[in-house]
Amino acid sequence: MNKQIQIEELSNNTFFWKYYFCWSRGYDEKEELNIDEVLEVVQINETEAYEWEWKFFNQSDIEENPRYVAGKINDDLNYAVEFAEYEINFFLNDIYIGNLGGHFEAWFFTLDELLAFEKYPNLFLLFLPMTGIQENETAILKPIVVKHLNAIPKFETHSEYISDCILNGLVMQSPFLEINDIGLTNTENHSVRNITDYPRYKEDVAVLNKILVSFINEQL
Repeated sequence: MNKQIQIEELSNNTFFWKYYFCWSRGYDEKEELNIDEVLEVVQINETEAYEWEWKFFNQSDIEENPRYVAGKINDDLNYAVEFAEYEINFFLNDIYIGNLGGHFEAWFFTLDELLAFEKYPNLFLLFLPMTGIQENETAILKPIVVKHLNAIPKFETHSEYISDCILNGLVMQSPFLEINDIGLTNTENHSVRNITDYPRYKEDVAVLNKILVSFINEQL
């Protein structure tokens, strides 16, 4: 099997997006449901979904040969998302920016950075769980998330509810901070951009900050 997944394979792929968002930190606060329980509203044939998942993610050899989606956005920016056995790893320009899994490192992208990817719908949705927002930014992001979820079969009838639950998992305790000679950082536990607690990421964060600022400006 070809290890690389083409990004186009994710378009309108109900099995993939239901599987993928189960890795996010979303939840239903009122009903006290985890995101995997929330996503049960997306009605699919679970037997077919399991068979698809086993084949699509090369589960028989995932430890040695995990599949990944990767691509070049422009001359200065490329990405890769690796679907390992126990986590999903994210890279920009071959630099690790975090993972979704039991020992997750998330809250990497700011709202403005995420929105810069909106014209790439699959990338936007892939990067959504890796984003950190403030409570007052949910009103900005929600209609955009709803729009993209509406494009996924069987998600459209529950897109408002699913969006609310996904966004619950993105809210940070404190805002992003600008640091001289580094750029944007944060103080969130389990975030690569928290260079105070994780100083080993300092140089990488500084490099990526410059690239992301340039990318945002290109989209304006």
